[in-house]
Amino acid sequence: MYTDEELKEIATKVLVKLDKQHDVKEAEIYIQSISQMMGGIEYRTPKDFQSVDRVGCAVRFFKENQLYFACFPLSTVLDEINKLSTLVSYPIICNKFEFPEIKLSSSVSKIYDKRVASLNEEEMYNISYSMNELENKIEDIILDGSILFSLERKIIVNTSQKIAFEKSTWCDIDLRALYRGYDMISSSEKHLTSRQIPSSVSSIVEDLVTETIQRSAPSEVLENKELPVIFSPMAFAQIFSFSLVPSLSKKFSENIQNIQFSENFNLIDDGTVPGLPNSTSFDDEGVSQAKTNIIIKGVFETALNNSQYAEKNEEMTGNSFRVKMFELFPRNYQSYPEIYPSNLIIGEGNQKLDQVINDISEGIFINSTHGYMTADYYSGTFKISANDAYKIEKGSIEKTLQTFDVIGNIHNLLCKNPIFTEDRKVVRPINTPYSILAPYLYTEDVSFFL
Repeated sequence: MYTDEELKEIATKVLVKLDKQHDVKEAEIYIQSISQMMGGIEYRTPKDFQSVDRVGCAVRFFKENQLYFACFPLSTVLDEINKLSTLVSYPIICNKFEFPEIKLSSSVSKIYDKRVASLNEEEMYNISYSMNELENKIEDIILDGSILFSLERKIIVNTSQKIAFEKSTWCDIDLRALYRGYDMISSSEKHLTSRQIPSSVSSIVEDLVTETIQRSAPSEVLENKELPVIFSPMAFAQIFSFSLVPSLSKKFSENIQNIQFSENFNLIDDGTVPGLPNSTSFDDEGVSQAKTNIIIKGVFETALNNSQYAEKNEEMTGNSFRVKMFELFPRNYQSYPEIYPSNLIIGEGNQKLDQVINDISEGIFINSTHGYMTADYYSGTFKISANDAYKIEKGSIEKTLQTFDVIGNIHNLLCKNPIFTEDRKVVRPINTPYSILAPYLYTEDVSFFL
């Protein structure tokens, strides 16, 4: 395994070779080292321990007024850089831009949990076995899940002649519980992403089992199409991620710039909050992470940008990330840097969830959805399946509901006086590279397709 100093040294050598041998006008070197440990449980049996190391280097450079991108395994990058001109590569279509000056920031702390660096196979097994503690007390529960711990080191150096270096840790836990009750089998899922590594997952398992048993209550078919809805933080974030989030970037912000949202709607992107999953000192171009006011009191203020899409003299928001979608750990040196949020924070409301539910004589509580990735971010429309939903009757959550479809438009939903709760949770919808601190959302502006 490469040491921290060796990674920095290689980055500098690659930059020097590019400058001397290939007549590049500007260049950027990005090195990423990932050490991953994977475990978990499958049908009450701990999974085989797996350990994976990935180290690589990505290069961007300007030559003859064209921007090029290439990536290499770190073990061969110094040799392959020598023959870069003979390799088949394709220019990136873009306007000329200058690589940003790297600014070393200490505004983010506690993103490196030293425990993950010292974890071994035995300790991973101990964490996996801790998932059995509660499961074994309930005969009808079968637990299935995976645990991923990652240690990432990244180095960025460019023609500004500064080096940015950072260590960070990543914890990703996916759990699913099956429960037999009332002559039916029900299931529930729980997902946790964090910079901090838990010493035990017992509390996570306990919450999951409670949700699963609750869901196994006798179900009924939804008949009334004119009911108010409460979306849980996960359900709200799932819809939000694919119907609105793409429009927060500089590339597509014209979709929402002229929309007057509700004054209750506030949205901030903040990559500087310690402990949140995507907080880092700097983004994948070496720009310091920042707190960006995107929508304040319903008015669009600032789009997220990176060096390729920022206007001249525009303040950088620190939102350039190299993301490979559909992976547990979303950062990947092989991917071209694009604009993504870090930690989206949706403003809280003035009421507790219990207060909102207590005022509902008849309604629906949606805990999770399927099909949210089909949402259209240009128009804001979505059609999702409420696969984990409950009936609200006389101020309390009662029977489960059989799966039904929900149709709506995120723009309308966030314009027509939505009610956000004080209660908020950090969630990362599957297949997204960012986290969302989301409240529960009450709305009457969706339709049901039964």
